Amino acid sequence: MLDLCNNKTILITKIMNKEQIKNLLDSQRKYFLSGATLDVDFRLAQLQKLKTNFVKYEPQILEAVKKDMGRNEMETYLIELGWVMDELNNTIKNLKDWVKDQHVETPANFAGNESIIKPQPLGTVFILSAWNFPNWQIFGPLLGAIAAGNTAVVKPSSDAPACGVVINEIVEATFSPNYVKCILGDVELINRVLDERFDLIFFTGSPRVGKIIQAAASKYLTPTILELGGKSPAIVDETADVEYAARSIVRAKLFNTGQICVSVDHVYVHSSIKEKFIEFSKKYMVEFYGEDASKSEDYGFIINERNFDRLVGLMDGNGTMVFGGQSDAEKRYIAPTILDNVTEDTPIMQEEIFGPIMPVLTFDNIEELVALQKTKEKPLSLYFFSKDKKRQDLVLTNTGAGGVTINDCMIHAASKYLPFGGVGNSGMGHYVGEASFKTFTHFKPIMIAHNTDLTENSLNFPPYAGKVEKLKSMIENAD
Repeated sequence: MLDLCNNKTILITKIMNKEQIKNLLDSQRKYFLSGATLDVDFRLAQLQKLKTNFVKYEPQILEAVKKDMGRNEMETYLIELGWVMDELNNTIKNLKDWVKDQHVETPANFAGNESIIKPQPLGTVFILSAWNFPNWQIFGPLLGAIAAGNTAVVKPSSDAPACGVVINEIVEATFSPNYVKCILGDVELINRVLDERFDLIFFTGSPRVGKIIQAAASKYLTPTILELGGKSPAIVDETADVEYAARSIVRAKLFNTGQICVSVDHVYVHSSIKEKFIEFSKKYMVEFYGEDASKSEDYGFIINERNFDRLVGLMDGNGTMVFGGQSDAEKRYIAPTILDNVTEDTPIMQEEIFGPIMPVLTFDNIEELVALQKTKEKPLSLYFFSKDKKRQDLVLTNTGAGGVTINDCMIHAASKYLPFGGVGNSGMGHYVGEASFKTFTHFKPIMIAHNTDLTENSLNFPPYAGKVEKLKSMIENAD
């Protein structure tokens, strides 16, 4: 494999075979069972080492992302470097509180006993990232796995090869392979690894591949966390600040050239403000990236030829192109594009776009639009622009989505205090902040019996004659 960051060649003669994979997992399980990862000070030391090396490799990360997808440094700081560092700092600060046993109440019929919830690591986990934010999608879940006390195998996407090389270097410089190991390879490698047993699989990617991952995990009843995507809509009603809505939506739509799971997929605009919204959207596409976005240092390119061809195909015969539409196959460039006169039956509305093409649809009645959304698969995100509090409550109460931002886009996904994840077709499970620790933890319920007096415990033992009314009274009068 060519290391695009340092212009040196790293030869991977062949991907790991089944025996090598089995040996790796055996060594990780042995290390886990040794109890080495249980001590909270050990976990904190590993997180600190990761933080140190993540900062050290920052220039290589920036260069790799630029080579793989042309993303500008600011966006990489915002959604990868900044997120990982914020998560590391937050986890290091709070981990000693998170790992504490939780003492909870005991039912009256077991009075005198002690009830405890004990956080324990799951074991050995497998983390697979998508290509669009490979550093965050590896190290975000990984720091949660480390914090919880697990061992881990991580697999960056082969569609972002430069990033994969840097991720591998960071992992090798930070951890021993029997604790955390990065593996590089293609689908063949993933299939071999999925034949083995894990204690949890964490996957970020598309719903299509998520189904394959979950099917493979079912062989061993392995729990899965699936961070997927879907067609995340933005809705702009007639009470909204139209210019602000357009500015926010354009930024979200074109962040990482539209290649982000919480991007705005399409926009519903009240018919009375549609023309104004489109004009403001054009204005900010030019203001952000210039008349020719291919010359902008802030605008990237499509990750590979396959996705470029798919996106070009989506621009043909889908509504009316009112802005953009230019493309360059050699550079994998697609201009910021607006499509008007799009309907629910238009082909572009049948799949997640994942690119810089923005279809605009109209509505006249918010209740009818909410009813329509309820018939669709639940998206990863939903955005609603409105100054009407009752309408905000209507949308929040009656639509399903992994997360929601009101009067802006994507910011709900950028808070360490809010869990991030999908629902239904857009995924299952959560991470970010304490949710990452919880995702990789089993909260074991424990009751310690202190009351061993035979007379006091007689209610729980045969013979039961005359005891039912006493038990019912205890339950009915319980606080």
